[in-house]
Amino acid sequence: MGLLDKIKGMVNTDDAYGDNYGLDENEGDDIIPTRSAASRPGMNISGHDNTVAIELKVVRPETYASVTEIADHLLNHRTVVLNLEATNREVAKRLIDFLAGVAYSIDGQLKNVANNTYIITPCNVDVADSQIRTTEARHSTVQQPAPAVNLTSDTLF
Repeated sequence: MGLLDKIKGMVNTDDAYGDNYGLDENEGDDIIPTRSAASRPGMNISGHDNTVAIELKVVRPETYASVTEIADHLLNHRTVVLNLEATNREVAKRLIDFLAGVAYSIDGQLKNVANNTYIITPCNVDVADSQIRTTEARHSTVQQPAPAVNLTSDTLF
């Protein structure tokens, strides 16, 4: 038995004291707390899937009469892909006008994703538009600015 053990035995008879020998009181202050799994986005600790199922309806209307069915899908928080390839041009304009109003009234969005194809989303769905902008830019006509004309007093007379 060493001298240190004898002194320790005389001063304190508690055996638990030796378990913390050599540790400072403030030694644990250097630990950086991390976020728990419950607070991390995308982490699922319950074992259940937290994703929300989004219903997607693809419609190919031929007449304006189908506009109420499409509006009902939107009002029931369903995303609608509107394919107007087989639709008369005048009917397609009326459908787009009406459905744009429906989308606006429910804080949704109507976006052109391709020629004669639109996606209409309710307020709980967001569409990333990196690809949509590319599609819109490809199909839009870009007007060239008029050339600049330099007018001086010599050209006016």
